[in-house]
Amino acid sequence: MNRRALRNFSIALVGGVVALGAMVTAVRAQSTLNQIENQKVLRVGWAVWYPYLFRNPKTDKLEGISYELFENMGKALGAKVQWVEDSWATLPAGIQAGKFDVTNLMAITPPRARVVDFSEPVTKHGLSLIAFKDKVAKTSSWKDWDRSDVRIDVTLGANSDMFVTQMFKHAQIVRLKTVPENVLALLSKRVDAHASTIDALKAIQKEHPELAVVPGSFGGSEVAVALPKGDSQLANRINSFLDKEKKSGQIDHLLVKYGLDSSFAVK
Repeated sequence: MNRRALRNFSIALVGGVVALGAMVTAVRAQSTLNQIENQKVLRVGWAVWYPYLFRNPKTDKLEGISYELFENMGKALGAKVQWVEDSWATLPAGIQAGKFDVTNLMAITPPRARVVDFSEPVTKHGLSLIAFKDKVAKTSSWKDWDRSDVRIDVTLGANSDMFVTQMFKHAQIVRLKTVPENVLALLSKRVDAHASTIDALKAIQKEHPELAVVPGSFGGSEVAVALPKGDSQLANRINSFLDKEKKSGQIDHLLVKYGLDSSFAVK
């Protein structure tokens, strides 16, 4: 094969690979929604995030903003919701691997956006710390906690993990797998403070009135449904559902029901 023929062959081969990739993406985007509609099952990956999704210790049943929102989404799609428990560190990978179709509401961050797509934002929040009231009373903002003698725990792979890593330069960061582990570490005084979203911290404070939220915020993000990359059909369907939920006031209702207020909603 001469040089010109080889060049033409290479161009054709590259073009074929690109076209094949586009076809695979299109089929995958179509099959995700088709699978949900045909099998009548919506698989939702989740990890604990108060007050969005958590297990009620008295009933052992799931509750929260995300729980009710996705149960309604399942009804709108004519599907039963199958809840697939995972961890914050691996939820995006679970979508890539086809372990589930979507995830419960999660913060939109650049690292996550590189591997999954997101719906239109549903809520927004800031991030702060929670600690025992006597310690919080001696400080005025999160900056007062960025000291080498302070231990702050955070959920591994969570949105707050990224912000804590960026903003705290001196404090000792302790990364634990789940929210309950983090809260237990704080209550047992193995750490001085727990970092998370302000809405989650308020929910924790409600359960443990001996704790208080540190004033101010060291970061913030919008929150949305995570989806497979390039799945425009599923994204359009979910965005249409979310738009109706916003306009009907259902998002505001869920926020208030679980101890927040409409200021956390993205209109």
